[in-house]
Parts: sequence; C-alpha cells; structure tokens
Amino acid sequence: MKKLVIAVALASASIAATATEVGVSAVRDFSGADANGHRITAGIGGVSLSATHINNRYNRYAVGKDFQVFKLGPVALHAGAAAVYQDTDKGRDGYGLTLGTKATVGVTKSIDAVFGVERFVGQDRVKQYNGNLVTAGVSFKF
Repeated sequence: MKKLVIAVALASASIAATATEVGVSAVRDFSGADANGHRITAGIGGVSLSATHINNRYNRYAVGKDFQVFKLGPVALHAGAAAVYQDTDKGRDGYGLTLGTKATVGVTKSIDAVFGVERFVGQDRVKQYNGNLVTAGVSFKF
C-alpha cells in the first residue's frame, strides 16, 4: 500500500506541474465519528483530481467533473460528481461515488475562496464512511 501512496504522490506532483488550477482545503467528515482532514485538488482540462486525508480514518482519491450552474459577480455555484477509491486505515478499501456542490468567491484574478458540501456513497466494504463532507479552502489558477 505504501508503494501506491508513493506512486500517487509522484503522479500528483507531475499533475500539479500541468494543472490549470490547484487547491488546498480543510475538510470535516460527518460520517459517524466526526473527523477533520485536508484535501489537495488539481484541475486539468476540465477534469478534477483530488486526494483527501481524514485523520485516523481514510484516504480518498477521486476523479470527477464540476459544472458551473450559476454566477453572480465574483460568486459562482458549481455542481459535480466524482468516482472515488477509498483506502481506509482498517484495510477495508473500496470504491464509491460523491455528489456535491461548491461555491467559489473570487479573491483576486488568480485566487478563489472555495466552500463545498458533498455526499459519499460507497460499496459495502466502505459503507460505514457513507456521509457528508464539508470543505473550505483556497484555489489557485494558472
């Protein structure tokens, strides 16, 4: 499993070099034992890649797509979905789907504040982690 984590880290570094958008967020998981974590995201060619770590619970890797639904001034609302692989601390890994919404607020031309809510639904092996995530962070555009 450590080799997989190292491979994902190396792939993330190369992806960040070609990304059009990179973000970092604080995350709160409300799926049972409430826990905090963090997320790194990269946007490449309209596709969103993310890696989320929830302390002492799991790592979640996702590939998805966001769609802008509404924009008014510097505020934009987005809806999205992602396919997810979840690597749990208990060794019960599995796949799932997230559906969510986020709001972005332009701070400068290349920096956005990002706030989001998403729902995770997974296979039986990881269904104990089904639930909501709330995120708050910053996104940098290139």
